[in-house]
Amino acid sequence: MSSDSGRDRTRACVYCNKSKTRCTWPGEPGVGNCHRCGRLGRTCGLPEQRERRRRGPSTRVGQLEQKIDGIMSLLNASRQVQQPSPGSSSSQPSEGSSQTPGLYPVDIGRHPRPPSPLRAGAMLGTLARAMNPFMQIDIIPGFQISLEQAHGLLELYRTSYSPLFPFIPIPEHMSACDLLDDKPFLFRTIMQVVAPQSPAVQRNFSRWFRLYIAEHVVVNLEKRVELLQAIILFVAWGDSHFYIECPVTSLLQIAVGLMADLGLNKVPKIPGHAPETIIDEAKRMKGILRAKAPHTLEDRRAFLACYYVSSLASVLFRHVPSVPFYCGYTEVCCDMLEREMEYESDGSLVALIRMQHVLTRINEVLPNPETDDNNETCGVSLPMRMAMSTIRSELERARSLVPTSIQSKWFFKVAYHGTLVRLYEPAIHMRPSPGGSSDIGERGRRLEALWCCLDAAKAFFDAYASIPAEEGAYLPLSTFSWLSFVVITATRFLFINDSDWNPQVVCKAIDFVGITHQLSELCDQADRVAMTQEAERKRKFIDDNRTVMSMHRDKLRWIGSWCQSKLVPADEPQPPVADIEARELDAVPNFWQQWDLDGEWWQGVMDDSNFGQQQQMRNPTTGLP
Repeated sequence: MSSDSGRDRTRACVYCNKSKTRCTWPGEPGVGNCHRCGRLGRTCGLPEQRERRRRGPSTRVGQLEQKIDGIMSLLNASRQVQQPSPGSSSSQPSEGSSQTPGLYPVDIGRHPRPPSPLRAGAMLGTLARAMNPFMQIDIIPGFQISLEQAHGLLELYRTSYSPLFPFIPIPEHMSACDLLDDKPFLFRTIMQVVAPQSPAVQRNFSRWFRLYIAEHVVVNLEKRVELLQAIILFVAWGDSHFYIECPVTSLLQIAVGLMADLGLNKVPKIPGHAPETIIDEAKRMKGILRAKAPHTLEDRRAFLACYYVSSLASVLFRHVPSVPFYCGYTEVCCDMLEREMEYESDGSLVALIRMQHVLTRINEVLPNPETDDNNETCGVSLPMRMAMSTIRSELERARSLVPTSIQSKWFFKVAYHGTLVRLYEPAIHMRPSPGGSSDIGERGRRLEALWCCLDAAKAFFDAYASIPAEEGAYLPLSTFSWLSFVVITATRFLFINDSDWNPQVVCKAIDFVGITHQLSELCDQADRVAMTQEAERKRKFIDDNRTVMSMHRDKLRWIGSWCQSKLVPADEPQPPVADIEARELDAVPNFWQQWDLDGEWWQGVMDDSNFGQQQQMRNPTTGLP
């Protein structure tokens, strides 16, 4: 009876059911062919009837209870197996007792994983946190967040931060509990990047972060991808303001060493399948040569992140030695990420890395004004002009491979036009050979390179001005690095001391004073937006009263006012320099006399000491050193 009722309910034949078309029978369903199959000359029948399994009334709480029961059983079994003998000593020092003095006592896990009873206890703690969303998590002493806040901050990182620096994404299925249990150090770094916090907490975390890296990397010689990811993330979203500071440089060197020790910059060797080095031969003779596991997509992103940040610091500011990261394996990593597309942001990652490859090529081929002594005398020779044209073609070819959806984003435009500025920037430091009619072509090539650089700078400023004010206060260090480099380069255009160069024509071609005013207003708007969101996400501070964006605003205003005062013709009275935070600047004696158009002047503009750290070194009550 039940089967007959099942046949009555099943109206469509196999073919009509598959094609989602209406099925009509001339008589009883299943007897003969339906009208459609008869017209097509096919023999049809009813699909096989399957019984549907009913879902049980299982809930999330029930699943957690089952897991807890299993963990408790594991704990009881482990205690029975590992009962200590009566003669055993109970004064064995614990693993955590060897902590380096001076570190904050925050337990963020150990790697490799502890024995099964401890691991089971950690899982039990994770389940307890999952059942109590209001449980507090210690980031560092004095900085706590609830589990519910951690979930929201992790989602904010995924949506607002990771797309702008796509090298360390977090999977959608990974909760804050999972990340805290699996990668506690990276979890705390992400929370510090995103979570709202006071200026004092920001300073304390920076110190704690470096102490942790010193203990685990330098003292304990730990080598984990998590450590590399945390360092890169801390540098990319850290509190470096207008220049890549010396503390950041030391962290970058540690990151490079970790990357090399982990072997992320080359294909993992399989013993017997590749030529062995001296070290490999020694390991093989000792019997310790082991085949390394293939790199995961996460490993490849960590390697590319280290290459991206380190090469950016080297190429733009010549502040750290250039490490030849880019190799055939780099392109292999890009191809695999592009093919797999595990995350939507992987396309942006590959585009930035290929743009960065062109940038490192510029650093290798073109002269460096800080290392080459003959830059002041050499001009843009024919080989030099050919090299610039070749690199420009490589840049355009790399750009053509990028999807238009990524090309239209502001961070790609900033990187593209900034790379063009870096390509032609060496022409500023070059001087044509003196005398002779043969110099006409050389002078023309230099002027052409200068104008290409000027056009690229104008396009860069247009791209930077398109950044929404809602995102302006939450940009990675790479964006601020590009801004500082192009601002310095554009300012140099106005003061090139050369008979072939007319500053008045340059001022008509680019309104640099207006550009600095526009950018300073963008920083001011971004700072005001960040003020309204201070309770929801991190607002970067230099000291207790001054934000990073306000420093950018004041520096840009001062640079524009200084350039305006220098560009006024001699027969006209010079306007006073704009009153920018006059009360703060008056606290520094002879402030304006400190600035001069030389190397120290520009170092002062790029450094944070001119506005922030100078005042911190002074007595807060007397204003004296």
